Amino acid sequence: MQLILLSAVISVVASASCPTGCSCRNRYVDCVGRRHTTMPDFSSLGVASNYDTLDMRDNNLTTLDNTSFVGAPFKTVYLSHNNLADRFISAGAFEGLVDSVKILDLGYNNIQKLPVALKELKMIEELDVSHNPMRFSNSFPADIMRAMGDTITAFTFGNNQLVSWPESLNHFVQLQKLHVDQLGSFMQVLTPEAFHGFETTLLYLKIEKTNLIAVPIGISKLKNLEELHFDDNPQITDKGVLIQSFPTNTDSPKLRIVSLDGDGLTKFPPVLKYLRALNKLSLDRNLLDFLSDASISGNVTAAELSLVNCGLDRIPGALSDLHYLTHLDLSQNDIRTIEHNDLENLPTLEQLVIQNASLEYISNNAFSALHRLDSLDFRQTNLKQVPDALNAMYPCPAKVDLIGNKVDCMCETLVWLAAKTEWCQNHGSPMDITGDCDTIASTVKNYVTKYIPNCPQYKVDNNIAPYNHG
Repeated sequence: MQLILLSAVISVVASASCPTGCSCRNRYVDCVGRRHTTMPDFSSLGVASNYDTLDMRDNNLTTLDNTSFVGAPFKTVYLSHNNLADRFISAGAFEGLVDSVKILDLGYNNIQKLPVALKELKMIEELDVSHNPMRFSNSFPADIMRAMGDTITAFTFGNNQLVSWPESLNHFVQLQKLHVDQLGSFMQVLTPEAFHGFETTLLYLKIEKTNLIAVPIGISKLKNLEELHFDDNPQITDKGVLIQSFPTNTDSPKLRIVSLDGDGLTKFPPVLKYLRALNKLSLDRNLLDFLSDASISGNVTAAELSLVNCGLDRIPGALSDLHYLTHLDLSQNDIRTIEHNDLENLPTLEQLVIQNASLEYISNNAFSALHRLDSLDFRQTNLKQVPDALNAMYPCPAKVDLIGNKVDCMCETLVWLAAKTEWCQNHGSPMDITGDCDTIASTVKNYVTKYIPNCPQYKVDNNIAPYNHG
């Protein structure tokens, strides 16, 4: 009996061997970059296969026929970065996936029109057809879009040749996530009806790398939108961020996350004060010339703010108007100093990040008024010393990151840090400093614990012989 069971197990294992030219692990069939010109034979996986993800990216596929997915009931299929053309995708190409596939990626191929085969996918939830040469609205046939409309919840499309907005999007009545990745250079305005059909279902919208000259008016109709990323649309500028383009007239505001990165802005958009649920805001890669001098008017509710690579040469005083700010990222700016009053009006601040920047000086009292500040990230700056400002912080910050800085580790510069570290530990708020010394082969933390106790001043301060006063 045991021999029979063992034989059965061996038979099942043998029948689930990996397709030729692929590797298999953890329910994942990996065929990436293997120079496949045709689909592998999946019959070797067996009828009871547990593999649910197929990754065929970066191959040389040109056609899909009725036998391409026989015996391949995958739930997720990646086919991006091939040479697939719609005219070589047969009507039954996805026959083996009809009742299984939920996520399908056809991005970065040569598809000019949605393949008819998509109509047969009964379970499809997420579809990516971005960066295909789909130029016109009729590249998205209404009958195909309608066939997928009851199940599609996430859709990605767009390319730099698309000259008209696909009106057939209105068939996606369950859509929750829409990503528009590039539009043709002549598309500068979207109609107010661009998002018709899913005004109440859409939760996430990303529109990037376009020549649009204004945030689309249609966004104002997205009543339940929670996250908006409108990035790298350089023709927008300050005048293109219109108050009437945002869902502000609602009794129950939902928009929590907004990014307007790389949109040619020079100041904080006035619309922000009307977004009453706003929690996280990013304005990265905008040259905010007027931010330092202009006040941020209104009661902006953002708790997290990112101003990475915004051409700032000092910490803007206007930030003091952000009364709820807890996280601030000023990385990749030309900020050289943090003066004692730069941050004092941000009492709720918990995390400060200034990475890859010109920072070289921090005032001794820069953080003394910030009693909630718990994390300081100064990686890859020009700081030469552990900031003395830490000594005036109560309670102690949990994390101080100085990785990538050339820190001078010497008795006269770090004796105070040993005492501060001990005080923090004894008062239940241990301070973890990461970074390396430039003057000795040691981490800062190791230098404090191993070398500082041998320093003359440390022994004097702690009444340790032979430098005690007794």
